[in-house]
Amino acid sequence: MKLFLIAIICFSSVWGKNLEAFKTIQSDFIQNVTNEQQKTIRYEGKFYATQDKKALWIYDKPVAKKIYFNDTKVIIIEPELEQVIITTLENTPNIAYLIAQAKEIAPNTYATTFMETTYTIYTTKNAIEKVIYKDKLDNSVEILFSNQSTNLFLDEVLFNADIPLGYDVIRQ
Repeated sequence: MKLFLIAIICFSSVWGKNLEAFKTIQSDFIQNVTNEQQKTIRYEGKFYATQDKKALWIYDKPVAKKIYFNDTKVIIIEPELEQVIITTLENTPNIAYLIAQAKEIAPNTYATTFMETTYTIYTTKNAIEKVIYKDKLDNSVEILFSNQSTNLFLDEVLFNADIPLGYDVIRQ
């Protein structure tokens, strides 16, 4: 689960450093997770975020999943498992901290470290191209962003998790 959490944090760290100010952002994404045997799982979906630290990752492939973020918690809704995971952000970096810590290491390339993991963030003129890191299981993770739009109207309702009746709720 941490790879989902860290991706949003890294995405936010560069907004404050390199990109023009935004009120909202949305993007398509592809997330490739490659293990030591060079087997890759490819996730695809849409990403939405606001300047006030709300975010939503909607995974479409290979399985449906929604991950909601706010200042203090994360809610993961997994329809195929009929479960919801609710967790706090205690073990993930504070967005403000990462903004302050991310350093430009080359033109359009930033790096930041949290809990012994280094995240490399690649940008283009006014967009984030990709985030790369190695997770705790030694998987190589690459998140590619495309079709980015900023400052569009995003209804606040989009960021409200609707937990279906009958789903198991796991609190961590």
